[in-house]
Amino acid sequence: MKKITVLATVALSCLVFYSFFSQKSDDSIKIMVCKAVEHEALNSVARGMEDYLMKQNRKYAVSVETCQGNMALASQIVSKFANSGAKVVVTIGTTPSQSAFKFAKEGKIKLVFSSVTNPNDISPSLAGTNTTGVSNFVALEPQLALFQEIQPGLKNLGVVYNTGEANSVSIVEKLKPVCEKMEINLIEQGISKISEIPQATEKLAQIVDAVFISNDNMALSAMPVIVSICGKKNVPVYVSDTDQIENGCTAALGPNQYEIGVQTGKMVHRIACGEDINKVRVEYPEKSELWLNLKGPVQISDAVQRRAKKIF
Repeated sequence: MKKITVLATVALSCLVFYSFFSQKSDDSIKIMVCKAVEHEALNSVARGMEDYLMKQNRKYAVSVETCQGNMALASQIVSKFANSGAKVVVTIGTTPSQSAFKFAKEGKIKLVFSSVTNPNDISPSLAGTNTTGVSNFVALEPQLALFQEIQPGLKNLGVVYNTGEANSVSIVEKLKPVCEKMEINLIEQGISKISEIPQATEKLAQIVDAVFISNDNMALSAMPVIVSICGKKNVPVYVSDTDQIENGCTAALGPNQYEIGVQTGKMVHRIACGEDINKVRVEYPEKSELWLNLKGPVQISDAVQRRAKKIF
């Protein structure tokens, strides 16, 4: 009996020591991520950020959750992050960034947003709010000029966008004067839920020369549906997200989403290493890339192809 007691005491001591040692050695830095939705572009951003952080000489623990475009769910997720001791909270997309902003402004988190088209949709002023990040906005005029080069007869351009997504509304408002200047008739189809996308796309495909989806997370998550419907009418689909070319879109002139993630990772690392977040300025894509799909409904000239970074 005495021998058993001694063994049990030793075992208990080992367990206590192991538990103490594990707690002491777990010095990883928590980086918690909330994505707006699941689709290629945002997934690439998250992957680029994580890949960069894993290469650094600090031990990062990155966890990712998705709010499915739901503002209330985003708020719940970020609240959980704030209570979990996250060193930096990263939000990918406008919806979770808007939800997380109140926590940052109250000093509960350090917030780095990514892939937000219009940072003003988070707040007109980010100064002193523990918030900074990387926007994915690229100028619209060069994109439309590209579409016209591919389709010289382009006159009617359709756009499907979520009327409840601030960045999407902002893009459409910016598109209007650019289209007018370039003598393009912009035809809008606003949606409020993903189930409305097939009908909205069907309407556009019958009356437009091309469809343009620019950074709308709801539309991007249903891109195979949009491409399929437009393809039946020989209507090309243009995008700002290069990752969507693999889904059958005709052309994209925009940032490499993985590189947006790397850019975000660099910012997160700087802040995690002690740099004052309120002195870190908002950044924009360092460059744009042209990706093409030659299997679409229009022929693309050799001149355009020679400028492409990737061709499918």
